[in-house]
Amino acid sequence: MQARGKPYRRSLANDGGRNRNNQCLPFPVASLSTILFIVIVLSTLSALYIGARRNHHVALIGMPSAPIAITASPGNTMAMDSKNNDNDVVSSNIDEGHVNGPSIRSFQDLSPSELHPKAGPHRHIISPPPDEIPVTLVTCITTAGYLHVLVHPSWAPLGAQRFLQMVNSKYFSTKVALMRCIKNFLCQFGIAGDPSSNTPYVGKKNILMDDTNWLPEGPTHRKNELGVKRFGKGYMAYAGGGKNSRSNQLIVALNDNERLGGGSPWEVPFGELVGEESFQTLNKIYTGYGENGPSQGRLRKEGSSEGVKKDFPNLDYILGCDVNDSR
Repeated sequence: MQARGKPYRRSLANDGGRNRNNQCLPFPVASLSTILFIVIVLSTLSALYIGARRNHHVALIGMPSAPIAITASPGNTMAMDSKNNDNDVVSSNIDEGHVNGPSIRSFQDLSPSELHPKAGPHRHIISPPPDEIPVTLVTCITTAGYLHVLVHPSWAPLGAQRFLQMVNSKYFSTKVALMRCIKNFLCQFGIAGDPSSNTPYVGKKNILMDDTNWLPEGPTHRKNELGVKRFGKGYMAYAGGGKNSRSNQLIVALNDNERLGGGSPWEVPFGELVGEESFQTLNKIYTGYGENGPSQGRLRKEGSSEGVKKDFPNLDYILGCDVNDSR
């Protein structure tokens, strides 16, 4: 028992110097541990926050307006990944400017000369037939970019009707190969990526009769006095092998041509490409295979198979077509 009136003092020697250390620090050791713990927690939270902000920023930059996957591709282009009906990935080399969708979405995006084509110093050897039947604007997405087709039923009623039937049935969504593309001449296509989709358009009972040709025929009308050639770049028609032989194969002119449409009734144009974007795409379509692309027989049998893709890796395809406007 300690004496009354004297303060109790604990011996520093007995507590191993702990009190001496405490007396030398401006705050207790326990407080230091707490502060270190808080600093570590704050540093961790700060790092997580900065990482999240960075990831969010990157995601916003690479986020397309449509449900497509964007990956890097050679040649300063972007690769657009789409899927066909068989869930196979279709790679499309499309410039960054195309990621947000086509530049033409309705008739309002077309010029008066595109809506109402007439013979001029640079295009149309003669004025096409006037539009007595409503015209339709179709946009196709290809592995080279967008193609905008203005379909004129008054030019070739049967050809226009079949093309629109193919579009509305989603025929081109089967991944249609641009199988025979010859530089500065034409590109032939139309055999379905899924062989079963060819059935409604082939065979004698499905043959498409010829339309009346509105282009001037014969060797004396290959071009006019202004030098405008008969079959304009971007004209679209059906391919054939003789009178009343059209089925599901089409051609598009890669350049102005003076021989096409000059007497072959199946080569009557039913429409043409419109918009600068379409002609930019036309110039990008791969023509390196020329006449040596996949054969018609192989495509009819295999469609756009993995084997075709392996043997012709640079081949372009149509991935789908849709009606954008009609009036």
